[in-house]
Order: sequence, then structure tokens, then C-alpha cells
Amino acid sequence: MKKNYFLVAILSFVMVSMNAQFAADDMESYGGGNAPILEGHWSSWDSTAGPALLSSNAQAQSGSLSGYVNNDPVTGVDALLLLGNKIFGEWGVKFSLYIPAGKVGYWNLQGDEAPGIQYVVGNIYMANGVANQGIGEIDMSTSDLTDDVIFSFPHDQWFDVVLNFDFNLGASASKWEMWVDGVNVIPAGTDYADGTGALATALGGIDFYAIDADNEMYIDDVEYISGFFTLATQDLEAKGFDAYKDRNNILHLSANESINNVSIYNMLGQEVYRSSTNTSSIDMNSYANGTYIVKVNVNGAEGSVKVIR
Repeated sequence: MKKNYFLVAILSFVMVSMNAQFAADDMESYGGGNAPILEGHWSSWDSTAGPALLSSNAQAQSGSLSGYVNNDPVTGVDALLLLGNKIFGEWGVKFSLYIPAGKVGYWNLQGDEAPGIQYVVGNIYMANGVANQGIGEIDMSTSDLTDDVIFSFPHDQWFDVVLNFDFNLGASASKWEMWVDGVNVIPAGTDYADGTGALATALGGIDFYAIDADNEMYIDDVEYISGFFTLATQDLEAKGFDAYKDRNNILHLSANESINNVSIYNMLGQEVYRSSTNTSSIDMNSYANGTYIVKVNVNGAEGSVKVIR
């Protein structure tokens, strides 16, 4: 079943996604020629050891340059995208990756801008070894392989990674979601924690690292916003899906096809409503004030609606 996504946040009829962007990087200002990128929102694990992210003209999604992660795990240094140690609010990160066939990539999420203090969810492999082409993996920092998250991605073409982080209730109740090439890999409302349940201390940064000599990964068109990135896929839009909450706290759902399943979750991940019938309205007056994730299935297409009560 193909998963699709449509994210709506309603507060006094204003979309959350309209928050202003405060950082964007198309990688065009760094000069090319494998010059090191160590300025602004880019840093390295150990700035005394050598360049981390290199400005490369070998690949580019837009313009002529991208950032290249050094493929030498001995002399290369982790490239850090700094995210400001956020402990409250909503934050969205989007970037594009290119990994040639026969190559691999790797990155992880840090709970502090100072590297190595906390690996939040574990190792994120873009092919864990060249034999696993097109297979991504989040290992969740445990020895239990059953809690690993497996996903797919394309080689030899650019694809987007989208991360949304919800720190509205603070770091002790932080949530996240992840999209790879338009597919929901980590669903909205998932604890921003590793497999042991250790929650992030903050939204610190992203560490891009040359995991081995087969690493060849390019990064382009990085965006960082206050708010969530929204994804509306053609399949879900084609089904005419729409959602809105009126002034009487009635949530209205509609589509051109049957809405097969509806589930509502609070920000603690607790299910507070479920229906397997064709649902068109839900009375939310009995719900406590707060943010809810409404998950729907429209004839096989799945999506999530964020509603503020």
C-alpha cells in the first residue's frame, strides 16, 4: 500500500506551514573546487582535523554546486548542520541527497550542537554496505534488529528528505516525523527518541559522515523553517481529501472516495478516537485543549491531519 501525506494545521483558520523560513542554503556561495565549507550553519566534528563538507561541482540539484561528504573515513571529518539547540516550538528541515549507484551514505541526528553528546535516534544508513543498494535503515541504537526502521531510496537521482520536529511540550515530550522521497518513513507523533526510549535533550544538529570508503553523498537545497513542512501528494489530492475544524469544534472530513479509517492521537501518542466507517465529522468538544494528529485512510491512501483544539 502506497502511503500518501497531507498535513494541515488549523488555528483560527491559519495554516501552520505559513511560518517564515529563516535559513536556506542552495550551496552556491562556497566557491566550488572541493573548497571546505566551515561557516555559518555548517561546522565539523573536529575542525582541527581537516575539511568536513566540501563544495563540489560534480553534482547539483539546483545551480552548479552541492556539498560533498568526504569519502575517506580516516582523513574525513563529520559535517555538522547546526540547528540551534531548540527546546521548544515546531521546526522543519528539508534537504536533498544524491548517492551514485554502488555508493553509500550516512547521517545521524544530534541532541546538541556540540557533537557526540547525544545520538538521538541512532545511525541512519543510506545503504548499509554496497550490497544493500536502495535500502535505508535507522538502527535505533539497540542490539534488537526488530526495532530497526527500513525504508527505500533511489540511487543516481536527487531525492528529498523532510524532517519535522515538535517541541511544543518541551524536549521531554518531543515528537518527530521523517519523509524520504515522498514516502512517510517515521509517522507524525513518534517520540523523538532512540529504541531505549531516551528522548532528545534538544534539536541540536545533523551529522553527515563518511561511514566507509564507499561513501559518496551530495547535499543540496537545505531549508530550515520555524514550523512544519507540509507534503500533499498527488494521489491523496486526487481523492479530493479535505479537512477543517469549525468554530463549534467539529472536525469535518471529506473526500471523493470513502474515508475508510480515522484515528486521532494526542501529543503523548495516545489514541483518543478510532473509526473504521466512512466518517465525515467528529465532535471534539470533549477533548482537552491541545494538538492532535488525525490519521486517515482514503481508499488506500494514508494521510495525517494536524488539528489544534
